[in-house]
Amino acid sequence: MSRDPAVGAQAAVGDVPALRTASSLVVLALSTYRSLQTLPAGGGDAGVPLVRDLLNAAVVELGDARSALAAATSGSGGRPQTAPDPAYAPVVDAALPTVRTPADVVGLALTLEDVLAQTLVADAAGLSTPALRATALRVATAAAARKATLLIVNTVLSSGRADLVVAPPDLASLPAGVGTVGFPDTRFPTAKAAPAEEGN
Repeated sequence: MSRDPAVGAQAAVGDVPALRTASSLVVLALSTYRSLQTLPAGGGDAGVPLVRDLLNAAVVELGDARSALAAATSGSGGRPQTAPDPAYAPVVDAALPTVRTPADVVGLALTLEDVLAQTLVADAAGLSTPALRATALRVATAAAARKATLLIVNTVLSSGRADLVVAPPDLASLPAGVGTVGFPDTRFPTAKAAPAEEGN
């Protein structure tokens, strides 16, 4: 059965807004992580070494994600998005001056990773080619993995035992249930997904 060209063209038109919105979230997350690295509770003396390592790794991963999404946007006939997401940028601007502790660092990072992962998962099925879907899901998987790690770290920090946020962990001393807290959903949620037109 032949594919209707009009349907294919319509699907391709929707690729660019979705990719640009995902890019805007990645741009915002990357700039936020870099800002967190400069704060005492992030990359400074008041930070937790493991959290510092997470920030450093996330900057590399998000830089790669930005490049991949920019290439996908260009390949779809669009202009790569270099501006941060307009809905969440004010949230970050308001939150950064209040970051005082490693838990604050983790909380802000969690907010961005959650919306990034949910947005990419929600949009992936609507992208018009397997290559685009693979790119979106690759970036989503990385964001979801960072979210899971941050949820675990957040739980340990909430217990008042920042000394336990180490790798490898002292399993016998960790709070009960910490092994499952990073995976709270049986089905990945998309309720917080940004609309495809948000970052355009």
